[in-house]
Amino acid sequence: MRQPKYTLGRRAVRSLGLTRSPLRRRVDRLERTLRILSSLAVLAVSVISFLVVLGTYHRGLDEATAVRSHLRQVPVVLLSETPGGRTPVGSVPPARGPGVPATWTLPDGTMRTGNVFGAPAGALGGASVEVWMDADYAPVRPPVEPADLRFRAGATVLGCVSMFGLMIWGLYQWGRGRLDERRDADWTREWLLFERQWRDRLH
Repeated sequence: MRQPKYTLGRRAVRSLGLTRSPLRRRVDRLERTLRILSSLAVLAVSVISFLVVLGTYHRGLDEATAVRSHLRQVPVVLLSETPGGRTPVGSVPPARGPGVPATWTLPDGTMRTGNVFGAPAGALGGASVEVWMDADYAPVRPPVEPADLRFRAGATVLGCVSMFGLMIWGLYQWGRGRLDERRDADWTREWLLFERQWRDRLH
């Protein structure tokens, strides 16, 4: 006898309870509805989170581009070693501290000394590197890199979907538990009714 083939679509239909079976009761249909609504809720959260974060990413990218257009990269000579370590996406350190001492030369030949930001991690003293400065050749913190924005966007989407997904899953499990209790109560009531009818037939 040839066995029926269950494709991925049929398995999804069966898992969602969309098959037409005369044995399905009202509580089974309610569970099917709950399963469908939970799946749609997860899908909606995923789409909304993606769209919101995508808009935030593009705004951040535009702001970083605008900031970058007013800055310039200037070669400097480091006077000390920069701290080691890298960010999760491998870009230069954000340099939230006081910076690293360095010297640089202005276009008119004037030498300046001060703390610069965003030098490559682990660069040795005496190394020549490029850092970001404003129009007055004053050191500024490096603008946000597109890779950092993408990393933050991905982490935000993953966090939102995970958080709301767990909430939806918890509500689904709670509702399913209530339906299981109702199903057990229906089975018990029907079994008692069947047992009473069977006893009446015996007598």
